Amino acid sequence: MQNALQVLSDSGVLQTILMAVLTAVVIPLIQQGHKSAKTKKVSNMYDVLDKLAEGAVAKLATQYDLPTGVKHDQALQTIQVQLAKKGIKSIDNKDIDFAIEKAYQYFTSLNTKAQAKRAVIDEGAANADSVSATKVDAAAIQNAVAPVAEAGQATEPTGYGSKQAEIDNLQAAIEKAQAKLAELQGSDPNA
Repeated sequence: MQNALQVLSDSGVLQTILMAVLTAVVIPLIQQGHKSAKTKKVSNMYDVLDKLAEGAVAKLATQYDLPTGVKHDQALQTIQVQLAKKGIKSIDNKDIDFAIEKAYQYFTSLNTKAQAKRAVIDEGAANADSVSATKVDAAAIQNAVAPVAEAGQATEPTGYGSKQAEIDNLQAAIEKAQAKLAELQGSDPNA
């Protein structure tokens, strides 16, 4: 066997065989291991990014008074700071935006306490708007009828059956108030 290796070595065949094995087997294995390590490192960085985005979105979801754009900007800044603390600098803002959107989609697909609370707040706001609109309408009608009441007329317009009846009543009250004003101005030359 030693004799055979000596003959192969002297003829250069052994070097050719070793080079073939090296280029065909060993170098690709080393390259694959290097790519695998890079892929694993990148995968770990994006896993960290996803976790940070979920945390930032969950925290900001409870701040109902902030507009969505402000929440997004705060989440972006928070994630950038956390990534810098962890020494991750190769993730750009576009990838962070995608992670924030992914986390937002995840949380909106869940039935969370924050979503239930938000629904109650939205319902309360809608009810408040409705009550406010009703009170504003009542105040406007009262203000339009007040001059007529001062002139000795009834304080409550009649015929609230429809919007047109309200309009007719208000028009009549305005005409009566204008007539009374013209009468008062006509009797007093200084008015």
